[in-house]
Amino acid sequence: MLLLASPRTPVIEVERRVTIAAPLAAVFALAADLRHDTRWRREIHRTLLDAPAPGPGVVATEDAFLSPACPHALTRLAYVAYEPDHFVRCTALAGETAWQDVERRFCPAGPAHTEFTYTLRFELAVVRRGLRFAPPRWLLRGYTGWMMGRYLRRLQRLLEHAAAS
Repeated sequence: MLLLASPRTPVIEVERRVTIAAPLAAVFALAADLRHDTRWRREIHRTLLDAPAPGPGVVATEDAFLSPACPHALTRLAYVAYEPDHFVRCTALAGETAWQDVERRFCPAGPAHTEFTYTLRFELAVVRRGLRFAPPRWLLRGYTGWMMGRYLRRLQRLLEHAAAS
């Protein structure tokens, strides 16, 4: 049984969506496995799983750059939901420095297109860990949304280039 963390400070939630000209199976294979985040999220150094493949109950340990003051933040996230070609949700384990929760939804948008929705929830403690202070929530939502847009455009280019090859 996994013990999951719960937020202790205010939570920021940001959601972004993109339609990718690639089949659902290809988008899911890349975006549902946190080990592949290094390919489309620049701040991720590495992610390890405690099993050969993602699935319910599998724990991912993510090594991410938060800031020069915190260049290697380790976070353990448990796959609490894993529905192939549809939905993935990961949340921080109990004992983590800060709570965060990630949802990734996949929906066919025609025979060769996929709508991908990425929702990120994190508590202010994540930001304090990296910056040593917490900017206003409106600024965090705006910046996080901008960064997520960049992630999704990078993921889109990566998958569309592979689909075209």
